[in-house]
Amino acid sequence: MATNHMSNKLPVIIQSIVYRRKGEVFELLLLKRSASRGGFWNVVNGTLELRESAIDCRKRELLEETGIRNVINWSGEIHRFSFQYQDDIFVVVAFAVGVSDDETVVINDEHTEYRWVNFDEAIGLLKFNDDKIALQNFREKFMSDEL
Repeated sequence: MATNHMSNKLPVIIQSIVYRRKGEVFELLLLKRSASRGGFWNVVNGTLELRESAIDCRKRELLEETGIRNVINWSGEIHRFSFQYQDDIFVVVAFAVGVSDDETVVINDEHTEYRWVNFDEAIGLLKFNDDKIALQNFREKFMSDEL
């Protein structure tokens, strides 16, 4: 039986699709992971810790990865999927996080850069299909005002 190498963490990854509106322009925040972490673009995400709620994980990761504290909207669940990495199975649960259009982003050492992009740019930059599906689900919910 495989053992999770993260003893204080659960095999659950919480994703936060961070978005903002600048007038009529709608933008999503993507972070580029450092080379040692794969070097690909992704949304804010982190592993759920023991005895931590999903909302607490979202708040913690948002602050750790972007420095953002002020949130306008926390959505309900948008998408859920799973994947296998080495011997472990992870479940990913995606949510959306609305922030103000003047929010300052300060990335941590897990990332090398960030970009505010539109939907099409985000789909083009994201590496994994499941992440793209989560973003498409977010877009559908956003366009129908279900958030």
